[in-house]
Amino acid sequence: MSYSALFEPIEIGNVKIKNRIAMAPMNPGLTGPNGYHWDANTAWYAMRARGGFGLILTECCVMNPHRWQGSEVLNPSLFTDYRYYRFHSEMVKLVHRYNGCKIFMQLSPGWGRQGHPHVESPDCPAGGPSAIPLEIDMRNLTKGWEKQMKRINPMMPDLELIKGMNDEEYRAFSQAGREVMARENPELCHVFYGDTPRELTVAEIVDLEDRFALRAFDAFNLEYDGVEVHAPHGYLIHSFLSPRSNQRHDEYGGSLENRARFLLNIVEKTRKKIGPDKAFGVRLSGDELMPGGIGNEEIKQVVSWCRDAGANFFDVSQGSYENPGAAFAPDGENEFTRWAPGFKEASGGLPVITPNFVTPAVAEHAVTSGQTDMISLGRQAIADPFWPAKVKEGRVDDIVKCVRCQECYMNLIISHWLECTMNPTAGREKLYPELWLDTPSLEKKVNLFKQKASKLPQI
Repeated sequence: MSYSALFEPIEIGNVKIKNRIAMAPMNPGLTGPNGYHWDANTAWYAMRARGGFGLILTECCVMNPHRWQGSEVLNPSLFTDYRYYRFHSEMVKLVHRYNGCKIFMQLSPGWGRQGHPHVESPDCPAGGPSAIPLEIDMRNLTKGWEKQMKRINPMMPDLELIKGMNDEEYRAFSQAGREVMARENPELCHVFYGDTPRELTVAEIVDLEDRFALRAFDAFNLEYDGVEVHAPHGYLIHSFLSPRSNQRHDEYGGSLENRARFLLNIVEKTRKKIGPDKAFGVRLSGDELMPGGIGNEEIKQVVSWCRDAGANFFDVSQGSYENPGAAFAPDGENEFTRWAPGFKEASGGLPVITPNFVTPAVAEHAVTSGQTDMISLGRQAIADPFWPAKVKEGRVDDIVKCVRCQECYMNLIISHWLECTMNPTAGREKLYPELWLDTPSLEKKVNLFKQKASKLPQI
């Protein structure tokens, strides 16, 4: 079977991307203790760039410098000021050496109600639109999540038993589970039962809007090819969009227009700062998939408004932390594509990126059918960094397929190093430079240097 559609070039803003295959944004938890990119991050991205991806979308980089930015066990990358810049610059320059691979930064103003007080600021709650904590409904877990929950808690009941509970039965179960988690695994308890955020003031919201534009401008100065606004999954921007988590009574709450104001101001201010042509887009959940959350029809309206404010591409996702089985870790593949045509229509035909693929045939059909313009690989890019190269060479049978076991996610949640049951090098790429370091252009320059150095007189 031919997969030629996956290898057609595409333009986003003023950026020409060599194929239709992107690495989806994922937080691998590889940054240093204070949020600095280091060798582990550089090797992580370089291996996927060498593997043939046309576009790398980075992990979520937080530009919020305040104590109330919130913290998360994933140990996210920070991009708050110039101290972090040269580490990003090193990574960007290396990625660009792999046959013109492009790289977009995913930029975030913070965690919102999915964040927790920082370990250095335990007195300061994360900032959010309203003082409403999250609570994950375990009835929404998938088989992969069930496997991982039982790995760390063998006493957990079967998923089918939990799914069969009515609301009253589940509340009793959840309360008992919370007490056990708080005692046995406080970090996991923080994930399932969120801390109550502090309601942000209007001045604090406007400060983030202005700072976001400045940090996006700086990302382009570091030669990132594009910037993506991080607005899905219940994080800060999403929590403003959702009536489930936003119950404000000022200009940032109430109507959809008010709930979208934070995002739209970010898009408008950033576009004004960076100029008219650069690749600048938004990632949104196509539907929150929770009662009282923001639905697909409202999201499509937000897409349209973002286009008018200056976005020129969109990245599809779904759900939030309260529904992890649907959000970013379903058991199957191609489950996000249902939202992509609506994004495409609402944006007036702007490029749309859609994740959650494993098999090349399914990805090819998503592009050739016009459902999406690019596909992206998340967990599959962890399982096999060389997926694009293998597909292009016709080595489909050699692809190492993601089995959706969720070990990569759970290890991050319980503060273990990222691991993949299918790929022993995942998270440890820096230990295998032979798999990623010899980029074509760099190898040529190094060999030339060696030749010249060999002619120098010995001292």
